[in-house]
Amino acid sequence: MNLSSDWNNERYVELHLVERVLNLVSPYSESKKIPQFKVEVPYKTNTRIDKVDYFIEDYSKNIKFLVEVKTAKTRINNATARQQLDKYLRYSGIKIGILIDPFLVEIYHFENGQTKRKSQFDIKDITDIESIAEFIKTSLGVKMRTIAVHNSKGGVGKTTLAINIAYELSKRGNKVLVVDLDDQANASLTIGVNKAEEMNNASSIEELKEIYKFLDERLEVIDFIKFVNRDVDIKDYQSCIARIPNSFGVDVLPASHKTTDESLPTSPRVLKYLNKGLEKLAGDYQYVIFDTAPGKSRLTWSGLYAARYLIIPSQMEYLSVYGIRNVIQNAREVQEDTSGERGNILGIVPMMTGKLKLNVTVKELVEDYFPNIPIFQAIKNVVGVKEAIGDRLPISLLRDGRDTTKEVAESIELLTDKLVEVIDEFEAKNG
Repeated sequence: MNLSSDWNNERYVELHLVERVLNLVSPYSESKKIPQFKVEVPYKTNTRIDKVDYFIEDYSKNIKFLVEVKTAKTRINNATARQQLDKYLRYSGIKIGILIDPFLVEIYHFENGQTKRKSQFDIKDITDIESIAEFIKTSLGVKMRTIAVHNSKGGVGKTTLAINIAYELSKRGNKVLVVDLDDQANASLTIGVNKAEEMNNASSIEELKEIYKFLDERLEVIDFIKFVNRDVDIKDYQSCIARIPNSFGVDVLPASHKTTDESLPTSPRVLKYLNKGLEKLAGDYQYVIFDTAPGKSRLTWSGLYAARYLIIPSQMEYLSVYGIRNVIQNAREVQEDTSGERGNILGIVPMMTGKLKLNVTVKELVEDYFPNIPIFQAIKNVVGVKEAIGDRLPISLLRDGRDTTKEVAESIELLTDKLVEVIDEFEAKNG
């Protein structure tokens, strides 16, 4: 790669490479950036102030890191540059450091008193800012955990489960994206990104027409999928995501009446487009929760191909056993087609349970039929759940003194903790 002499100037490298990359890795709205960050370094009998090129604190990813910049002339591929970074990490208390020049990026971690290189990226094209940023986001160790909530049968409380797990994960400090794949758009409506309040309060045909016009023109999940086959950049994908403040504290890739199989591209590879699009956002979210439609639509398959993990919500009724069997078969097909990278079943969540003996008997039958699949915390059927959905609130925020509502809220909290625990164990074993 031949570069002009401009790349021998450090400020030029910062403006045309480093700052553009950093803004994709840690957008200004979600981070603090301090150029010429001061570090006190012991020197002989006293200390002196050294300056590292950048200190970044990324609030959305809960990480801090330093960045030291070199030029095409000075390069980082030498002992001096690495010694500098070691010194900055050693005395600043920051554990992660990045060295970058126009040809190379290296990521270092300070562990057990030593600075160790974790990964490196050879820059082939200095203009390909997105690929450089994606490497850094991935190397910083921020994993995007993708979870589909799916059952081939409708009316099992799937959306309620998906959005309340999303809320609990967000409450724990994670950046969460909910992907709505159902043309009924219940997740989008409940979270509050589909103008549900305006629809309820509309007093004229004109007001309703304005709402429908907004939905017709707004970018959503279908557009996100279509972008995969077009020459677009990461900002186009991000423009499909609704970041409207809401009680659930999550971002939403919304659905609407446009979310249909007929709107998808005709390519036979389309089932993997959603996953490819989400890969562009690697590092932006710790968790992505897919609220899938019942049945076997191509959109539902798209969610299964994009999700590493799968949760099966199910009522404990006799026909539920067959619904679970269908979902397991779907998951196995996805696992086989992705070499085990997708479709890993975390467990079954009994939904809308009560005191009926039938619920207990069917649960025992499910345990007998599927002995290798965990059955998680049951979510009871109480009035408060419907009220929370109607008020567009997480169940945890509707605690109104009734023991039943409180019990369901605590069940979802316990379920979320268990899901994270199971995922941690799976990733410790499988990477």
